[in-house]
Amino acid sequence: MRWLSTAAVTVLLLTAGCNAFADTDNTDRPTVTPAPVPTAAESDTVTRLDPPPGVTTDRLENIALLAAAHRQAVNGTTYTLNERYSEFRIGNDSSSVRRAETVTVESPTRYRDELVRITTDSNATVERYEQSTYADGTNWYERRDNGTVERQRGEVQFSRDKYAYRTAFYLNRYAVVNQSTTTVVTRDGSRAYRIRGSGGEIPATEQLREFRVELLVEPAGLVRRFSVWYRTEDRIVEYSFWYEDIGETTVQRPTWLNESTPAN
Repeated sequence: MRWLSTAAVTVLLLTAGCNAFADTDNTDRPTVTPAPVPTAAESDTVTRLDPPPGVTTDRLENIALLAAAHRQAVNGTTYTLNERYSEFRIGNDSSSVRRAETVTVESPTRYRDELVRITTDSNATVERYEQSTYADGTNWYERRDNGTVERQRGEVQFSRDKYAYRTAFYLNRYAVVNQSTTTVVTRDGSRAYRIRGSGGEIPATEQLREFRVELLVEPAGLVRRFSVWYRTEDRIVEYSFWYEDIGETTVQRPTWLNESTPAN
């Protein structure tokens, strides 16, 4: 797994990219609509609804509190996490990097991570890289881009879900904004909070021209969906994540494991 370091975007570029996210725009996504305006009889009940930690009915007040609540909500459950990243260079060096990654987590020791990255240079030369990781609770396997599979024997030891901390990091990194608004919406019949913000910062010395974020947050603090988009003089960058099948995800043995490889 390749994560943001001090120069977060630069490291992300080294691990990022993917043509496979041509299907992203076609992903079936739950409908999110503004919640109906309460009647006078309902108003007292509505005002007693507590927003997620770090969030008020007006704005995003404390991203550290929200990120901690999100991490707690994700840790200890099953889920499918989808991530997308894209960066486009503007000007003469019209290169791009795109990444698509899907992580399915059944437990801290049973998970699967599939990554595809595609880079295109200024000469339109395209390079594709794939990497897959699978842990079955006892052994850990990694399939590299050349097709070779590495196996580590012995019990996989994790005291916590390492992927639960991943998206919380991105929230702390990108969702610190100067201006934001909160809207109460209905998502699949349940109340949620849509937050839109602007005026953030990036982990680089470039001058920002535009910056915006959007979060869809459940009442307990789980950030179901997050996206950040920004533009500098030289680049346009977008990163997003969203969760599916929370509490219902199971991890299957991947087909790339050779049939002769024992399951345990």
